[in-house]
Amino acid sequence: MRVLLLATLVNAFGNGAYLTTSVLFLTTVAGLSPAMIAIGLSTGAAAGVLAMTPLGYVADRYGPKRLSILAMVVLAGAYTALLAVHSVVPFALLSCVIAVATALAKGANGALAAGAVPAAERLRMRARMRSLTNAGMGVGTLAGSGPLLLRGDTGYVVILLANALTFLVAALLLTRAPQVPPQVAPAGGPRLVALRDRPFLCFAALDGLLSSTYNDLLGLGLPLWLATGAHAPLWLISVALVINTAGCVLLQVRMASGVSGLPAAHRSALRGSLVVALSCGVLAAASGRSPWLAATLIAVAAVIHVVGEVWLSTGSWGIVFELAPPWAQGQYQGTYFAGRGLGDMIAPPLVTACVLGLHGYGWLVLALFFAAGGLLYRPVTRWAARTRPADHPALV
Repeated sequence: MRVLLLATLVNAFGNGAYLTTSVLFLTTVAGLSPAMIAIGLSTGAAAGVLAMTPLGYVADRYGPKRLSILAMVVLAGAYTALLAVHSVVPFALLSCVIAVATALAKGANGALAAGAVPAAERLRMRARMRSLTNAGMGVGTLAGSGPLLLRGDTGYVVILLANALTFLVAALLLTRAPQVPPQVAPAGGPRLVALRDRPFLCFAALDGLLSSTYNDLLGLGLPLWLATGAHAPLWLISVALVINTAGCVLLQVRMASGVSGLPAAHRSALRGSLVVALSCGVLAAASGRSPWLAATLIAVAAVIHVVGEVWLSTGSWGIVFELAPPWAQGQYQGTYFAGRGLGDMIAPPLVTACVLGLHGYGWLVLALFFAAGGLLYRPVTRWAARTRPADHPALV
């Protein structure tokens, strides 16, 4: 478990550093236009969504440890190959490789986390992984800010290669992770059972949309709102993001304690959705206020938001672990992340339309969206529970 957590931390550090400078690297070093970058990233995102469930099945069939190591090695090579990219077609192809390898890593790591610890410890393990991911991303972001101050292309290249190196270090660490044996599906059932599990597909779509949207509230919605006349200083963007990162690191493991079983998991998800809705209401109340009152309300909203986010994410993981058959953790994890991928396509235009088109009232619309979405967790998980025989055989 410690090896997997350390690999997660190292990988998150590299990703955080690269994300800070990725756009500048692609525009200045690779010479790509914003339109080329958008085309390449969108192509890769689509490939990743399509590959999630099949690659999760592969991780179950051949063992998640070796597939996770393979994904890390491929990612190291793909990011290094970005140095040779100077046009849209090679960038789109490499984006597909990166997205597919990332999909494999997510499914394999989810199955590895599920299989390396007792069932009662899975949720706590997942919470630790997310806590360290946030910590690593935060420190990596600080490390990646160096080239931004120096404004030199060499710094962007160094950060890219450092990110590639962290994938190799993570792969090396994972060689010492526990060996989770390949899983054998019951005879006579479909291979991609998750794609026939309609209740789980509904859950993955619902949770993916809600999760992607709460991620975009502070990273996209708040900056757009502040930049278009919210009468509050722009440095509140950094304040809100620091509060979010610190809250996830400090609260995630603590708030995962005591969440056991499907009823507790969907109650946690519902509670989180309602609290995120409350944070949107506080942001709506900040509209039109004096700068310092608006700043205070935005900081309060950021605190409320991270509490809701932690509850919601904890409930989501608990539902996935409870609904997935023991022999199909990889493909169910992959399907869950595919739902997140679909959410990532819908959430940005949704949030943008609300905060730019409706201004302060847009936050109230988003509050209603989270409240309504949270209320759907209970019927969806109850529907899923009714289709789950006690021994989780293949669904037909």
